[in-house]
Amino acid sequence: MAELKSAWELAMEKTKNAGEGKAITLTRDQKQEIAEIRKKYEARIAEAEILITDPEKKEKELDYLRRERDRKIEGFYEKARAGK
Repeated sequence: MAELKSAWELAMEKTKNAGEGKAITLTRDQKQEIAEIRKKYEARIAEAEILITDPEKKEKELDYLRRERDRKIEGFYEKARAGK
């Protein structure tokens, strides 16, 4: 099954396709760490969906978790862009 892409990854693809930036290449280790972050947050999101019964609190928590996941993944792309 193909991995879902974060909003950051989709934006990076659009930028690359538009010719506004060069392609960012991640190392195998970076890709593996990103996959682990996705897995961790997938579990945390599933847990929040089950445990939080208040719809407003649930939506806030899910939004927070998704943003946190995307922020962490974005860090790998920033490091790759900077050549680190």
